[in-house]
Amino acid sequence: MSQRLAFILTLCAVALFLLACRTANLLSSAEPTAPPARVTRASQRPTFTPIPTETEIPPPTETPEPTEPPPTDEPTQPPPPTKRPPTKRPPTAIPPTQPPPPPTPQPSPTVFFLWTTVGNASCEGGSDSESSVSGKITANNKGAVGQRVQASSGAGGSPISDNPAESNADGNYKVTFICGGKACNGDFWIWMADPSGRQISPFVKFHFDGGCRKGTQNFQKR
Repeated sequence: MSQRLAFILTLCAVALFLLACRTANLLSSAEPTAPPARVTRASQRPTFTPIPTETEIPPPTETPEPTEPPPTDEPTQPPPPTKRPPTKRPPTAIPPTQPPPPPTPQPSPTVFFLWTTVGNASCEGGSDSESSVSGKITANNKGAVGQRVQASSGAGGSPISDNPAESNADGNYKVTFICGGKACNGDFWIWMADPSGRQISPFVKFHFDGGCRKGTQNFQKR
């Protein structure tokens, strides 16, 4: 029993001795730690990093428009020739064998008037102091009172007076023509007119000269 205890103690002593040697080797091989670095005032100064300056951006370059591809050497088929329109020959003038006939006069449209003439106009000679036209205006076989008879030196021309002649109680009227203090010569016309001056009868023509000084023309209502 004592021998066994002595053996265990011897093993423990050996183990402790080996452990002590190992620790000593580790301590001797360890490198000394460097002392802490000192913080200087220069290291605490803030550093200034310069900001890069703006560089000028070059303007955008224009993109050239695409050009048409160069023609190829392949032959192209020419278009078909266009046909020229036939030229028109000017018509040849055929000389007339005889002059064309004159145009046929067209009859003037018949105008209906409320008053019309009775018989044809007549005229006889007289004094050169005046030319005149007189007659009778009737309505329903009786003398028409206050009917107006106007005159002019042309059919449809301006009246020779602003006061037309008026028929009396028996329907008789008289239009006097004086030119330069004497009897008028030449062509003159008479017609009946309403109070507004509108024509209400056909025109009647008289040609005054030495053989015609007193004209006569009667009117009646239709």
